[in-house]
Formats: sequence, C-alpha cells, structure tokens
Amino acid sequence: MHLKSPQLGARPISRTQPSNHRTIVRAAADGASTSLVGDPAVAGGIAFTMAFGVINRVLYKMALNPLGNYVFFLAQLQTFGYCLCYFTFLFVRKRQGIVTDEMISAPDKRLFALNGLLEAMSQLLGLVGASQLPGVVLPLFQQTVLIFTIGFGYLILGKKLKPVQILGALLVGGGVGYAALPAGESAGVLSQVDPKYALIFIASMIFPALSSIIKEKIFSDAKEKLGGKQLDLFVVNSFGSLAQAVFVILFLPVLTSLRGIPLSGLPSYLADGFTCFVGGSPSCGSNCSAAPLLPLLYVAFNLAFNISILQLLRSAGNVVQSIVLASIVPITIYAFTLPLPYLPAPPELGPNFLVGTLILMGGLATYQSPNWLPAAQKKFKSS
Repeated sequence: MHLKSPQLGARPISRTQPSNHRTIVRAAADGASTSLVGDPAVAGGIAFTMAFGVINRVLYKMALNPLGNYVFFLAQLQTFGYCLCYFTFLFVRKRQGIVTDEMISAPDKRLFALNGLLEAMSQLLGLVGASQLPGVVLPLFQQTVLIFTIGFGYLILGKKLKPVQILGALLVGGGVGYAALPAGESAGVLSQVDPKYALIFIASMIFPALSSIIKEKIFSDAKEKLGGKQLDLFVVNSFGSLAQAVFVILFLPVLTSLRGIPLSGLPSYLADGFTCFVGGSPSCGSNCSAAPLLPLLYVAFNLAFNISILQLLRSAGNVVQSIVLASIVPITIYAFTLPLPYLPAPPELGPNFLVGTLILMGGLATYQSPNWLPAAQKKFKSS
C-alpha cells in the first residue's frame, strides 16, 4: 500500500505499500460497467485517479526527505489519519444501516490483529527502504508484489493461474531483473541503489501479499457467518488500520535498534522526531524545513488517491481500474526524471532500465489480459 502507497499495476490487494501498496477496497465490483463512451464522469474519474496516483507516489518520496530519519512519525501520521478516515466512513455507513452490528461482530478479531501486524511491517520496511533509494526505482520495485501474491496464493490457497497470467508474471519479474542490469560502463540509475535498501524495500512487498490472503479469509469467513451476505469493506479497513497503528508503536524499539539507537536513547529519538516533524532542527542535523507540509500533503493525496480508486471501481469496474493502475507506473517513473523540489537531481536512466520498464509494462498488460481483453473484444465487435 498498499491506502498507503498502493502497488501500482497489481490488483488492489492491500492498504500499505506503496499502497503500499494500498487501495482501500478489494476488487468487489467486477460486474460494473466498463464503458466510458459518453460518460464524462467516468472519464473525469480516470483523469483524477491517474493524477492523484502520480502525485501520491512523488509525495511519498518527498515526505521522506524531512522525515527519512524518523519514519516512525510518518508511519503514525499515515496510520492515524487512515483510522480517522475509515472509522468516520464506518460510523456514517452504520448510521445509514449499511453496516450492521452483526457485520462488526462476525470477523475473527485475531485475523484483524494478524493483518495489522503484516501491514505495519510492510509500512515500516517500505519507508526505511524508500528513504535511501532513488524515487525512479520505487514504482519498478513495487511490482514485485505481484510475484509474491501469486506465489503465496499458490502455496497457501492452492490458486492456479491461466498460462497467460503465468507468462505475464514472468515478464514482470524479468523486467525488474533486466532493469537492474548495468549497461556497459554506465550503470545508469541502478548505480545509485544500495542493494541492502533495495532488498529491504522489495521485502516490504512480501507482507501486503500475505495480508491479501488474510483479508480474503476474513471476507470468506464472515460471509458464512452472515448467511451469504458480504461483509462491508470499511469494517475490515477500520479495524485493520487500528491494529496496524498499535503494531507500529510496538515496533518502535525494533525500528530504533535497526538504526543503532539503544533503548535508553528512545526518548531523545522521539523528541528529535517531533522537533523535525514540526519543522525544527533536531540534534542529528536533518533538514526538516519541509515539514510538516510535505508529510501532510502526502497523507492528504494518498487518501484522495484511494478514495478516487474506490469511486472508479464502483463506476467503471475492476477492468478499467486495473488498466488505470498499470498506466500510472510509467508516468510515475517519468515524473521522477524531472527536476523536482526537495529531491536530488534526477538520475540518468540507462537503456537497460528503460527496456526493463517496457518489459514490465508488457507483463502487467499480459497478466491483466483476462480482465481487459474480453471487454476490448466485445467493444470492438459492437462498434
């Protein structure tokens, strides 16, 4: 997350990585109309979703500029912001009678706790890794969530893919691998990547993939208890975010130890982090002049992106949604090549990186072809 940082191009599975990541819904509107002809509202929704998606990813990296040494504060700002948003929606939907007491009591709360644990790990590892990586590689590395999702789906749930989906997944993995290859004497953007932080960021994609399986079990178990009625998604997102917020706090000693800070130094770390968040000068000398503006902007646009994803899913269906998410990947990569404020000078992309990105995009299109190809063929025949 992904809400947080959705995983672009993959089916929406999580709120964490970059978002992830993380959309706020499961693909629950498969039967929605995918026709865009003569519907300016849907066309506008696509435009807003793509714009919010790109801005969200850029602000994700920008927000780590002032708070890169204090990712705990950015993580908690995210999580509590989402708790406020989700529980507000849940309260409104309960007042409207959409959410019932039975829906709230049906899910196994231990699964909420497990889901919160996984998403907290994904969120913190993702922030730690992304803070030390060039922004242009983040959209590329995020697509590895597709590989993990497929692998866990097969090993844990016994899910089998169509041959074309297997081909698409292989192309995604091959595209990421090819982009990482040095090109002759010039290694391009990958020469700036610390392998340790690249592995940390890629490892953070494991947990949204596991989280999606936990969420699937929450929905399926609740459906049985509710006599076939679907569990409202805001029940899962609200209590999942609450559990995530608790685990982010519990992981604080682990997070500080990874930075070589002993438990005795925890109060000083928290004090410096708060000073940085409000735009002051912490003892470590970090430049926090862009805080709290950039972190608040990131959380605001991340919320806007995920709300727009929800609206697009409801109005146009998951086929259009998956295409839009995949389209955001190359646009985001291009955005990081521009001279942006609060970010280092844009790196020079080597030919292997560009070719690898094209292979990855081809893999995403191939993997999603069972969704978009029938709709495209139907549209072509009717025209």
